[in-house]
Amino acid sequence: MSRKLKERIVSDDVLGWVGIALGLVVIIILDKRSPPHKWHAAVMWTFCTFFGLLIFGRKKRSSGLFWIFWVACLALHAFAMWLLFGELLPRLILGTLYVVPIAFVESIFLFAILSRLERVLAPSHSDHAAQE
Repeated sequence: MSRKLKERIVSDDVLGWVGIALGLVVIIILDKRSPPHKWHAAVMWTFCTFFGLLIFGRKKRSSGLFWIFWVACLALHAFAMWLLFGELLPRLILGTLYVVPIAFVESIFLFAILSRLERVLAPSHSDHAAQE
């Protein structure tokens, strides 16, 4: 296995463990302020979606656009989770495994949007050739 591939795997592992640790902290905080298990599905959904986006976009992680997009989507997603689980369905306590397929689809959807956004914002090859 090449050294660069090993470094990327370690990086993915580190991001996964950091995400899990942050998820546990969020669950501990939210469980103290609301009924037990109320937010577990929302946290799992968020972790799976954004860790999936990190994995699918591993070649794009060096781009500033990737991180701006990732943080903006995370903020919108957190608002959507609060709206869904906190306001619209406050009594719903959903199992964590039910949201994993939805999160997987969402991460692929976000990756597709990111790829399209990069193509739109990147200067076209013909524009670059015309400048030379």
